[in-house]
Amino acid sequence: MERVLVIGDVIDDIIVVPEGQVRANTDTNAQITQTLGGSASNMASWASHEGAEVTFIGCVGSADEDRVAKEFESYGVHAELQTSETLKTGSLVVLVEGASRSMLTDRGANKELSLEELTIDYLSDFSYVFLSGYTLFGRSEAEIKNFIFRVQDAGALLAIDPGSAGYIKDFGVEEFKSCVNGVDILLPNEEEFELLSSEPSHITIVTKGSNGVDLYIEGIKTNSFEAEKVTAIDPTGAGDAFAGSLIANLSKGVELHSAIENATKTAAKAVTTIGARPQL
Repeated sequence: MERVLVIGDVIDDIIVVPEGQVRANTDTNAQITQTLGGSASNMASWASHEGAEVTFIGCVGSADEDRVAKEFESYGVHAELQTSETLKTGSLVVLVEGASRSMLTDRGANKELSLEELTIDYLSDFSYVFLSGYTLFGRSEAEIKNFIFRVQDAGALLAIDPGSAGYIKDFGVEEFKSCVNGVDILLPNEEEFELLSSEPSHITIVTKGSNGVDLYIEGIKTNSFEAEKVTAIDPTGAGDAFAGSLIANLSKGVELHSAIENATKTAAKAVTTIGARPQL
């Protein structure tokens, strides 16, 4: 089995599932759950859960280093955490309404994550590198491209989840496409795919929720995969579960199409519970 490196955000998630329509200027009963999240963190946990050997790199507030490291350890993930003395660990409020979700985000210490510390020698220990698109926002094009070149020079396959259609627009669509041009695997959802298309990557895997998954190879749509039929409770971690399972399967030598089929099953499991990580 080949080693996997996951790089990205650590977020304290507060997930709110109202019992009915949210009423303005008064109370609405809701189920509220607090968990450790962040797209890349969730993905790392799912990858480990699905059998991969995973190392995670992210940045947290210094007061939370031990707590976060122990949380990752409980999922079998080796965390190498950078810390901030000035910023708190990132936080996020997720409002879940049926199959849709709205997110209010404070990235906090994630903004201080250093990619420069990840040298070619370090990266060469891994066969697969997964990078959350959230980690790219706020960085220069030169810094992002230099990191991608280091991963490629190290001989690893690089997969990127674009992260957020809203942040892509803020960053600049053409600028983002230029930054990630030539990556091995891009994992957008439908909204992100509408902005980016399949141009930047050799393989593009578009997740479409209950409508399944589309596979593009060198810009050409080659396959579609149906989603598992389940009753969704919380869609928050579906994309992260899919990505984690996909990379785990590839790291174990599973062929791409079979890896995608397995990942759709994992994503279906993820939406049947509250929270974006595997149930321990």
